[in-house]
Amino acid sequence: MNSKTGSRIIVRPKTGAKRTGEHGFTLLETAIALVVMMVMSLAAASLFVFAIKYDTGANDRALALSIAQQRMERLRRTPFTDATLNTASSTESYTSAGHPFTILTTIGGTAELKVITVQVTPQAGSSKWANTPVTIISRRSTPSLGLYR
Repeated sequence: MNSKTGSRIIVRPKTGAKRTGEHGFTLLETAIALVVMMVMSLAAASLFVFAIKYDTGANDRALALSIAQQRMERLRRTPFTDATLNTASSTESYTSAGHPFTILTTIGGTAELKVITVQVTPQAGSSKWANTPVTIISRRSTPSLGLYR
């Protein structure tokens, strides 16, 4: 703005005039930037594949733990003298949420103390750690009265 007249002064460059200080990217700089972006996107994509793979394995292990806890609670609810608690070992296949599992139930110990072990193994895991069995162990004793009645 011009302070004397109060009007604006607009300066327009000539159409053929060379602008100084304005430079664009060269083709080489653009190609290098594209290569860097491609490497970064491939690294991010492999990270997503890794995360999905281990998330699926963690989900299988969480389902296995849930199945083992349900089975253990059912066995703990069973009366101590029930014939079910006299079976030494049993194996069964079970499917939960479309995922197959193998359940191994082992009952050992003495007539007064039973050691119950429930082991659930995911069968469809994609990695070795996802197929590691989940094990829950519980001890039950006979419900007899002691010396202090």
